Amino acid sequence: MSLPEPILENLKFFLVEISTLLEKLDSFLNTEDPVIAQRILERSGYTYNLRQRIQSRCIVYAAEETPTEAMQARALSDIAGHLDRLAELSRDCVLQARRLPEGHAVNLTEYRPLLRRVIRSIPVIDEALLSADSRNALKLGRAESKLNRLYQSLLTKQTERLKKQKDTEDLVTGLFIAHSFEQMGDILLTIGESILSGQLGQPTDLQRFSVLEKAMGDYTDARSVSSLDFNAVAETRSGSGISSVALPPQPGSSSRKPQLAIYKDGEQKKLREERDGVESWHRIYPGVAPQILTYKKKGDSAALLIEHLNGVTFDQIVLNATEPQRKQAITALASTLTAIWDNTHRDEPVKAGFIPQLKKRLPSVYELHPSFKEGKTQICGHQLAGFETLLDNAASLEEKLPPPFSVFIHGDFNVDNILYNARKDKINFIDLHRSKYMDYVQDVSVFMVSNFRLQVMDREARRQIFHQITDFYTLMSEFASERNDKTFDARLAIGLARSFVTSTRFILDRNMARSLYLKAHYILRQLSSVDVGNAGQFRLNISEIFSE
Repeated sequence: MSLPEPILENLKFFLVEISTLLEKLDSFLNTEDPVIAQRILERSGYTYNLRQRIQSRCIVYAAEETPTEAMQARALSDIAGHLDRLAELSRDCVLQARRLPEGHAVNLTEYRPLLRRVIRSIPVIDEALLSADSRNALKLGRAESKLNRLYQSLLTKQTERLKKQKDTEDLVTGLFIAHSFEQMGDILLTIGESILSGQLGQPTDLQRFSVLEKAMGDYTDARSVSSLDFNAVAETRSGSGISSVALPPQPGSSSRKPQLAIYKDGEQKKLREERDGVESWHRIYPGVAPQILTYKKKGDSAALLIEHLNGVTFDQIVLNATEPQRKQAITALASTLTAIWDNTHRDEPVKAGFIPQLKKRLPSVYELHPSFKEGKTQICGHQLAGFETLLDNAASLEEKLPPPFSVFIHGDFNVDNILYNARKDKINFIDLHRSKYMDYVQDVSVFMVSNFRLQVMDREARRQIFHQITDFYTLMSEFASERNDKTFDARLAIGLARSFVTSTRFILDRNMARSLYLKAHYILRQLSSVDVGNAGQFRLNISEIFSE
């Protein structure tokens, strides 16, 4: 880890202080000398000042440097806090021991093997901070495991003594002291994980790092994993991490340039679904999905290494591209979708289930926006249907409006999951864990609303977003008309209502969230006058719905 000199200097002082403090604690456990105990307690102000000094400088450093260096600064700030906690636990041990009466029944020397394990780990922290070798950080995790085994053995022994109901108060105090040493082990583990996070430039823990080592086994050895160039891209709502990584050229490769890839780690179920989704696209419509370089699993976690695709996501296109560039991209997207849907066409209808999807997510919406939960509404004594009544009406209509066919859809067709390579005029999809055969209107509605909910208020940007939505709707309407899909607009209306409401779960801005909710309300009220017999004549007023 590259460390600024002032921070490194103070960390050195801190590690020396912690080593001295722990050695004094070891002497106290061996002698119960009250003078040593007092010296330990007197050092609290010094460790507090060291922590504050390091954390203050880390804040300044993080604000001025690159995202990777900022992550390193945050890791160092965390480590300073953990070291101060070690000092605090040392003092807690002394304070607990001082409560014991003269001639007590607790043998304080029994804790020394646990303490010696902590003392031997302090130089390892120093080595790990100065080295890019992740094995030093991993040693801290192994130290925690060994210390925990010692603690469990001691706990069993003291519990057996407690069962004899003799010297109970002394033994309970002894358990509190033992617990302080167990917490020291937890801190060593956490420090190791902070060091790994700083080395990688992104948050990680030992389990995630272990999966990372497996995933990178074909590209580098364990010693060099932490020296790979990672750049955090995103953190998903499910907790998965997404980073770009520069892989070293493999032996025998003619290229000397690093190979760019996208690295994902997280819950095994989610990543397995994405792997299966990508593989399905390769079978069904090759060329639109990235190649999978590596998939590894360990326990409940997994890692996925995916080909890095050149291109720009559609949120960047709508916000930054010129009008001709934007039109070229949306035309390419419509052309690609038409080809995919015609190629994967099945006569068997598969309903999207928009209203069941919405109802499943409604509790999360109300949790963030409780004001959306309506009571009874009357106008001049006339009872108006409430929101959930409108949902029930829409659900009844949706049940009677099966799509005329099904196609293979993306399933999470947000603007940041679609890439456009202008040089090749090529569309690619990413984040494919929800791909399946379904009503294509699912993807159409999600794309339209994901454009609209982009949280930019610039007038020109909002105008571009509006044109993106209306152009896409026109192209999709043409597709529907050419395939004799007469209820396209009615099903799209239900899909838009669903996406407007569920999008509010991720929007804290009350005005924008309210706007989306009211648009859904407006659409559902329009649908309340539609029945199966006239569903083919229903038309959405897209300009009105997506106006600002």
